[in-house]
Amino acid sequence: MKIRHRYLYIVGLLGSLTFGALATPVTHDEEHHDDVMTAVEKGLIKPYSALQHKVSQQLSARIIKVELNEDNGEWIYELKLIDTENNIIKVEYQAQSLQMLNIKGRHLENVIRAPK
Repeated sequence: MKIRHRYLYIVGLLGSLTFGALATPVTHDEEHHDDVMTAVEKGLIKPYSALQHKVSQQLSARIIKVELNEDNGEWIYELKLIDTENNIIKVEYQAQSLQMLNIKGRHLENVIRAPK
């Protein structure tokens, strides 16, 4: 019986910790979201759908991670992609123009598409 009570205590403790974590406000993310929405409204950031289209035109790899960061008023999309050979490629795009700024990875000759 004691083992069962300990189990219930642990489950209860984990449940209360999980509830506490979910109930805690995430101020940083909310502020970042507000900044992003303001930047989109001002035309400083192209929408993600436009970025996806641009990537599909330029690269033959699948997006697996996207980050959007602001540095001194300039917004940058930082992407991680994976190609058909499971190579990871890191790419940065200027968020307003969707101009590729940087690309790193192995076998890029197999990933970069020729311009049409």
